Amino acid sequence: MFKSFIFVQLLVVVYCVDAQNPFLRPGSDRPKPVIQRPIPPPPPPKPQNTNLELRGFFKFKDEWFFSIFDKGKNKGVWLKKGDSFDDGKVEIESFNPDTEVVKLKGGFTLSLKKSENKILAVPSCMPVKKPTPKASASTKPKPVPRQVTSPSGVRRIVTSSGKTITIPPRNPIVTPKK
Repeated sequence: MFKSFIFVQLLVVVYCVDAQNPFLRPGSDRPKPVIQRPIPPPPPPKPQNTNLELRGFFKFKDEWFFSIFDKGKNKGVWLKKGDSFDDGKVEIESFNPDTEVVKLKGGFTLSLKKSENKILAVPSCMPVKKPTPKASASTKPKPVPRQVTSPSGVRRIVTSSGKTITIPPRNPIVTPKK
């Protein structure tokens, strides 16, 4: 009998644990589904210096050379694969000649700027516009006064207003005797 009593108690406990709460809505005791969000991809690595530009490259004796320019320091260098610059912060790891992309240490890539297919005007070839003079009294050509020299050396100048100016002859310079 004692075994049956324990068995009945066990059934009651199991029933009570498994029974719904009478104050809850039907179906509210179901576990909520766990939504697993996908892990976002890691952000691309940022270089320590974002002012770097690839200005050019060439191949000489089966070795590629690259022109790296630092806009912040206004300094450029020619490097080859494995060379470093800026105290080892910039190091060339690889180069893909098909895509023309240089990969630097840390996963940062550089490529040449795409041209905008524009022809830039060179300042030395551009014509310089000369200022057009305004018509005013000060820029009109002035009449040249007439000069008349007499045999005695006296000069007479007639101005545009009709006045006559008389200039006496110069005295010869007398050199002192020694």
